[in-house]
Formats: sequence, structure tokens, C-alpha cells
Amino acid sequence: MRNVLSRIAYGLFVTLFVVVGSELMLRAVALDPFYYWKFRFQFVSPNAYVNRGDGVWTYRPNADLREVAVYGLPSPLAREPKLWAEFDCRMRSNNLGLLQDDDVLPEAPRTIVFGDSFTAGQGGCPWFHKLQARRPQDQLLNAGLLGTGFDQWWRLFEYLRTQGVVARRLLIIAIANDFKRKAWTWPATDFSCLDRGICIWDGVYSWQPVRPDETVSELLARTRARYAMRFSNYSALSFWFLSLEQHSYFLKFLHIAVENIAGLMKFVTGGVLAETEAALKAFKALGIPVKVLLVTQRDETGTLGNEADAMGAVAALKAHGLPHDWCRLNHDDFLPIDGHPSAAGYDKLAACADRSLAED
Repeated sequence: MRNVLSRIAYGLFVTLFVVVGSELMLRAVALDPFYYWKFRFQFVSPNAYVNRGDGVWTYRPNADLREVAVYGLPSPLAREPKLWAEFDCRMRSNNLGLLQDDDVLPEAPRTIVFGDSFTAGQGGCPWFHKLQARRPQDQLLNAGLLGTGFDQWWRLFEYLRTQGVVARRLLIIAIANDFKRKAWTWPATDFSCLDRGICIWDGVYSWQPVRPDETVSELLARTRARYAMRFSNYSALSFWFLSLEQHSYFLKFLHIAVENIAGLMKFVTGGVLAETEAALKAFKALGIPVKVLLVTQRDETGTLGNEADAMGAVAALKAHGLPHDWCRLNHDDFLPIDGHPSAAGYDKLAACADRSLAED
């Protein structure tokens, strides 16, 4: 019995030594690769979004909009979270409901720039005007919509053509996640909350309305209530584990290792979504110049970055004969906690997009 207890004690000691050693090593050589979406509370102007058809939506046309993200991270020692506003952006939509100052005239040939939240400018705030300033000779159209991917961009392209938009060439700014996204529209629950103030739930990707003049202190107070609703089912022990998960580099990289293996297996056995494959094929068949600018995601930065999805994205583009460039962002180009680039990171993205367009 004594030998058994000794072996168990020795095994626990070795395990603790390995975990603590790995934690210290990762903190010394690696950057925080994690996303904190679970603790992000989003706010946007009422009536900000309009569904246009199956898998197609835009912003409300000719509108002044505000978008805010407040984060609330749990503490292992207190029930109350640490709250702060990570970003607070003002933006303007044009006559088509896209984030751009100038309106679009029918039949005027345009370079359409498709993309997700990175192209819309979420986090570091809209940057498309900086790209337009770099290319005064081009008529650019910002077709960047948060949370979208290739299938949705093809549907948006077809919708824009019905609105009289003529495409001269396309630049698609994409992250690896975009290859895994299906087309979607805003659900009725979001419209009920944003447009009528009837907010019956609070999920990871839910939004609540914000006034143009609402102060940060007011938003923090509202977020405290949202935090209590979102985590109402968590016990004190659950909060402790939740906090440990967010503060341990060892657990973060263990999570990423599992995702890498799963991502590689998916790439080997199946590749990207069928909807993405169809959209890539459709873009290639347009008969006009189409280029994809791949952008580094936060969890892909650094020597221990997750590159499995990026490998699959590049393989898909090569399989369909679509040319691509890379815009390599580093960890310092992102916001402190949020997974989106900072203003400086978007300046780098504007330069990358300018370079890609100049090479055509």
C-alpha cells in the first residue's frame, strides 16, 4: 500500500512539475494566442442592419453608426468581473448600406473589395477611406461585412449587380476562418433587441443597442447586468475554472494543439466547405481579375501560431487557380484582448491592399 501511495505521489509531483514548467516556459517565449469572445459584450446603433435576401444583408443606408465592445473578464477571487471598453467606433454607410463615405453611382466600373470584419474595420475602426486615399485613381467599393465568408460574398456580389454595380476587378480580403463560414442573415431576436429594445437573451455573438451619446460609464453598468445574465448558471467553482482557463498559457496552448490536430485531420480528409468551393469556382469564372489577400489571424501569430486553417485556405485557392498574397500581421498589430487589428494594424492592412491592387 505504501508503494502504491508513493508511486501516486511521485506521479502527481512529476505532472505538477511538467505543468508548472510548461506554464513558465510558454509565458517566457509565447504571446497570448487566445480569443476572449465569451467575455465580449457588443453594442451597436439601433436599426443598424437590413436583411436583403437569402444570405445577404447590409448596414442601413446613409446612416451614422456606432459600434462598441466591452469586455468583462472573471476574477478567481471575486464574483464581479473586470470591465472595460475595448473599442468604440463611429462609422458611416453609403447609399448601398456599405461602410463607405461616398455613394455608388450605377454603371460606374468599380473595384469591389470583399471581406469580413477585418475589411469592415471592426475593433480598430473603419480604415477603407485610407485605402481610397492611397488610390485616388480607383473607384473602390467596400463590401466588407462582419462574420461573412466566401459563400456570402458571392451572394452579395450578385445582389450588388442587381443594384447596378459594375465590377471591373475584385480584391477579396480573407482570413482562414472565412473558408469555414456559411451565408447567414440577422435573426429576428437580434432585430427585436436592437430595433425594439426587447432583449430576451445574451449570447456570445448577441448585440444590444447603444445611443450616440451614451457614456462609457453607462455602458459598463449595462454590461455588468449582461454579464450576470450570460453567466447566471455558473457556480462559484465554475467561475474559478473559467478564470483559470483564461489565465493559463498551458491550458490555452493545449487547446490550440487539439485544434491544430483536428484542423489537420479535417484538411486531410475533407478540405473546406462545399459552399466555399462553389463560391471560389464562381469567382474564378467571372472573367475579370480576382485576387485574394490572406491576412494573419491573431492565433496565427508567433512561432507557436495555429497554421492548420491557413494551410487549408492556401490549398483551396491553389486548387481553383485563384492568385493570392499575404498580409502578415504580428501580435502587436491587434487590440490587447479583442481578436481584431488595432488602428495601426489596419494601417498595415491598407498598405497590403494597396500593394495587391497595384500588382494587377
